[in-house]
Amino acid sequence: MLVLVVFRALGASLTFLGLLSAFCLAAGCSSDPGSQPDAGPPSIEIGTGSRDFEPLVEGATIPVITGPQGGFHLLGSLQAQNLNPGDSEDLQASSNPTTQFEIFANGVRVDAEASTYTQGLQRGDDRLEMLGRFIILDIPNATILDGMSLQFVVTVRDVDGVVVSDERNLVAQSQ
Repeated sequence: MLVLVVFRALGASLTFLGLLSAFCLAAGCSSDPGSQPDAGPPSIEIGTGSRDFEPLVEGATIPVITGPQGGFHLLGSLQAQNLNPGDSEDLQASSNPTTQFEIFANGVRVDAEASTYTQGLQRGDDRLEMLGRFIILDIPNATILDGMSLQFVVTVRDVDGVVVSDERNLVAQSQ
């Protein structure tokens, strides 16, 4: 009789696990902790900010920052949805997306082509984020860009081959 009670309890547990598995398959659950449910097409928004995402609107000014070593940079940030975020805790993770920031003035690239990051995206409230990345500029002084129109571009490619990009036309302001 004890064997029958244990068998019935075990059978109920197995039935519950089977129903849970079926529900997860139907609902799109994943065993990958980095995945997101498919809530629409992938999207990205370029911004700035060192600790918090600050959206950029077309035509806004963006500061050209003089770094402590005498170089110049802009701060780039992004928010994204429906991409494979990779592992934000492990820079070596093969699942990490590649993010590239680019700056153009009058159609000429003025960043130092050193602003490509292969790292996981942080999870925000309802979006993925990358905050406060330096976009190193290849310029002799900050005033050379002062008041100039800049095209600020970000492109992200995740490990699934999904590519999204965004850009804004901004006005440089030396600090």
